[in-house]
Amino acid sequence: MLKQPPIRFMHFADAHFGVENYGRFDPETGLNSRLVDFRNALRSAIDTALSADIELAIFSGDAYKARDPTQTHQREFAACISLLTARGIPIVMLAGNHDIPNTKGRANAIEIFGALSGDKVHVIDQPRVVRLRTRSGIPVQVAGMPYLIKSLVLSREAYKDKGVQETTQLIVDRYVAGIEMLAAQCDPNVPTILMGHFSVTNAKLSANQVGYLTNEPEVPLSALAREPFDYVALGHIHRFQDLNKGMQPPVIYSGSVERIDFGEIAEKKGFVIGELSKGDTEYRHIEGPTRTFVEIDVDVMETGEDVTDHLLKAIGKQPVRNAVVKMSYKIRSEQLPHLREPDIRSALSEAFMVVSLHKNVQRDTSAVRSKLLTESLDPMDAIGTYFDTRETLKDRKAELLAYAETLVKELEADEALK
Repeated sequence: MLKQPPIRFMHFADAHFGVENYGRFDPETGLNSRLVDFRNALRSAIDTALSADIELAIFSGDAYKARDPTQTHQREFAACISLLTARGIPIVMLAGNHDIPNTKGRANAIEIFGALSGDKVHVIDQPRVVRLRTRSGIPVQVAGMPYLIKSLVLSREAYKDKGVQETTQLIVDRYVAGIEMLAAQCDPNVPTILMGHFSVTNAKLSANQVGYLTNEPEVPLSALAREPFDYVALGHIHRFQDLNKGMQPPVIYSGSVERIDFGEIAEKKGFVIGELSKGDTEYRHIEGPTRTFVEIDVDVMETGEDVTDHLLKAIGKQPVRNAVVKMSYKIRSEQLPHLREPDIRSALSEAFMVVSLHKNVQRDTSAVRSKLLTESLDPMDAIGTYFDTRETLKDRKAELLAYAETLVKELEADEALK
């Protein structure tokens, strides 16, 4: 019996069309510039995958930022997906947490693709196994475990008297039981992909996800890295990673296709191309074009009068052209007369957007205290300067000065009577 050739496939996730932070109106397209960024990133990924002659596409959830995407966001995402279907590439799409409505009975955000695209697009919004053939006719099966929303999968009676940890464990148990059921339904002789949109134990979060994924149910790796699965295609966490590195099957978060914000500044964004075979799947992560985010943090307190030149050098070392830039610099108050702010802004003029330009002014408290000891300093000026040196008093300076002025006048009146 001839060995079946490997199936070349594309795995991508977390497209998040609709993210518009750090965006602006793009006059050329009429769209928000960040939507253009996300669209271009996804188009580039699909074009690269098509050039690599893929036979199957796997999308592991979160097409949009919102559960109720606008018609514009739907149109732009659909245009990207049509690049695959127009070439005869079957695509399996899994519902992520951003795709699923909170109310039973409402259509999810990606359901329409399965209704309109015939046998080319398969949408999984309930745990099930899809059996299909690739573009060249090779059989493959895809088991899908979508995101579970607590209010939709647990009755109120099941968790009304339980704490957060107990409820979270109930959801984990549902995931594990669902994956076990899917494994039992798969033909062990057919190449198999398991899709999932959830958190896995020990997965590394993107910095911007740490806050809102607290108490997130975490599925154990052992539930995924098992037969009959030959590749595990995950979405939900935006950082690319292999949770079963060097072992079979690969358990992969493909990561998001574009950066959401500065929390993902150092992450490589893109997608995965794999070659699926029973017990021997290989893959590679391909980085795509994304909007550059640049964060510049400089301390120029020891540079004397050359403060502007040092700041310009720091900017010159960064790829600020067409980037979203955040800059902060620490400077002494005595250096401010030597700071040429127009030159700084000019050096940043090629940036796509400067979202922050923060000047952290540090006062020389030793000089202030020395000045306070001199008899020539006016009492009210001395008190005001003292308040400036105390972080806990700065915000109340006006209020405290009013009290101080009354006391100073009383003291001056007492002195005059002596």
